[in-house]
Amino acid sequence: MSVKKAALILLLGAAVVPAIGQQAPAPGARDAASPAAPVGVGTSTRGTVDEQALRYFAAQGDTRRLETEIARLRALYPDWTPPADLLGPAQVDVELARMWQLFGEGKISDVRSAIAARQAADPRWVVPPDLIARIDEAEARRRLVNASDAGQWATVLRIATETPGLLVCANVDVLWRVADAFVKTGNNERARDAFGYVLGRCTDAGERLATMQKAMQVLDDAGLAELMKLEHRGPDGAGEFAALRDDMVRRRLGRAADDPSLSVSADDIATIEALARRDSQPGDALLLGWYLYRHNENARALDWFKLAFDRNGGAKAAEGYVLALSAAKRPLDAEPIAYKWRESSPQNEKAYLDVVVGLLAADPPLRLAPDILTRFSAVVIKSRYASGAQALGWYAYNTGQLPAAANWFATALEWKPDDEPAAYGLAVVRLRLRDTAGLNAIVRAWQGRSERILALVSPDARRRLERQQPAAGTVPVAGAVAPGAVVVAAPAAAPVARVAVAAPLPADAVVAPISPEERADYGSGGGAAAALSGGRHGRCVAMTDAAFRAGRLAPGEAVARGWCLMELERPMEAASAFDMALRTATGRTAEDAAYGKSLAYLRKGMTNAAAVAATESPQDPRRQTQLNMDILAQQAVNAYRDQRYVEALIALDERNRLVPEQAGLMILRGWCYFQLNDMRSAERIFKALAASGNVEAQSGVNAILEKTRKIRT
Repeated sequence: MSVKKAALILLLGAAVVPAIGQQAPAPGARDAASPAAPVGVGTSTRGTVDEQALRYFAAQGDTRRLETEIARLRALYPDWTPPADLLGPAQVDVELARMWQLFGEGKISDVRSAIAARQAADPRWVVPPDLIARIDEAEARRRLVNASDAGQWATVLRIATETPGLLVCANVDVLWRVADAFVKTGNNERARDAFGYVLGRCTDAGERLATMQKAMQVLDDAGLAELMKLEHRGPDGAGEFAALRDDMVRRRLGRAADDPSLSVSADDIATIEALARRDSQPGDALLLGWYLYRHNENARALDWFKLAFDRNGGAKAAEGYVLALSAAKRPLDAEPIAYKWRESSPQNEKAYLDVVVGLLAADPPLRLAPDILTRFSAVVIKSRYASGAQALGWYAYNTGQLPAAANWFATALEWKPDDEPAAYGLAVVRLRLRDTAGLNAIVRAWQGRSERILALVSPDARRRLERQQPAAGTVPVAGAVAPGAVVVAAPAAAPVARVAVAAPLPADAVVAPISPEERADYGSGGGAAAALSGGRHGRCVAMTDAAFRAGRLAPGEAVARGWCLMELERPMEAASAFDMALRTATGRTAEDAAYGKSLAYLRKGMTNAAAVAATESPQDPRRQTQLNMDILAQQAVNAYRDQRYVEALIALDERNRLVPEQAGLMILRGWCYFQLNDMRSAERIFKALAASGNVEAQSGVNAILEKTRKIRT
């Protein structure tokens, strides 16, 4: 390697790209003894420039190649000017002209063959150095392009260093590839120099614009700002890169949309907003939507996503629109869009699943249309989505469909055997169904892996778990589960059920019967209202006895009979009347019958039967909430009587999700803790209530003092 080439390698390593072009060897300065010895720029004279190719292209009328050759020679010989007599008389070497023709056609091997043939025929003939240089450059260019296409970036830079004659405006593609090689080898500053070389020396408007566009793909804002200083301006003062300024703003916004830690100026946002309003395409609106969404400006993002979606923005616009609707607390609006686009991409599928899981987990809960659950179930099964199965399990659990809940939780475990939230849900269902064997099997399977599953059957585990939680006195129940396991209760906002509780709990503690005012508030159907007026309950029962025994009561009459029997404190007979109505009733009458039947069973303390009855006909949200509250309160009372204190707390916790807990149930909770020897939690509740003057709570405080021997008796 010559000293000059070694120096060029060092210069390229230091990324002085403009220097590479300027240090190209002057072909005409080489002699036969040392054909590779370069001559510095500025030492050439008119006689050292080989103008054969120039004259050949002029004679052929090939304007493009003529202009390219002039540009090449000017880059190599700054003091050279094209001859004025290019088309005038000149001594033309026919064979040499043919060689240049072959070269112009890209037939490099044919040129070398022609050179060899002429040298063999005329040993005294000397190949013009410029032709040799051009052939060498053409072959080097081919090697450089191949290396670039193959991603051999070090080879690209080596060839460019060894063949600086390539680095001229006539070979702008080579300069772009060199810049790309610098980027790929982590030297963006040198890439900026390469782009700057083109913008500082080359004049072709299209190539200059393309150079800036390529630079925008790889350089940072500071590098682009430096290149923009090389912009040419027209007579009207307009810059040649004016159109790219909007693209540069889009690029900044796009990067900040992908990385929320970045932000853009208000001017940048205003620019894209103006473009989005002016354009009919979705691109700018979609870009704005993602930037604003990722920077927690959901309301503004929603408007732009909707605009992009309305402009047929495709899957990405649908995804953004769904996410923004969800963030705006409008999941019911998002669900049909999410479902329609769910198969467009993995991101759209995830958006759909998240929307429906969010709907199931809404607090306060939402009353969902059956078709939402039906199609979500189909998607969950098809994709074997364990978290979706959990969500459906909790939904079924909280709407009293315990067998369905068990199936969904079991399905989630089948798909994902190590899914502890699903196992916990299944355990809670087994507990509610009093399936001791099934519950114990789950506890054994998860022993040592889930403390909260063990806590369902072990008071010691429960106390250990409570000590680990910030708020003492609560046990993980439906709803207090890991992300993805969802609890949905019935819609809330109804009068609170009343529970009479003594300390310790007396035998006659039951859910108070529904008052006439509450019944009038909820309604009992037209026939029932008429029967209840004037206190004629006994007569209404007597009048319908014969028809009831014969099974000929119309649904409305059967419902009226049921309410009359409820007023006469004959709940089991009332349940039979309501059941008769349910066999043929529809609409509001069926709803009244199911509601009355559930209340009748509650009056007898038959909470499981009440829960089943409540599902026999859909209830309006207010009634459903009231029933859920009454059922859970009665379950807590029954569990306490049976000394199933953990189960009583679970029922209370579930009810507490619907409405705040009133004093009577708080006292019941306190006695549960007392019986579980959790004196700290019990004392906290009793003392809080005693401070408000509650006598029963003071009895609890005294019981704790006695048990802990803080007072002497």
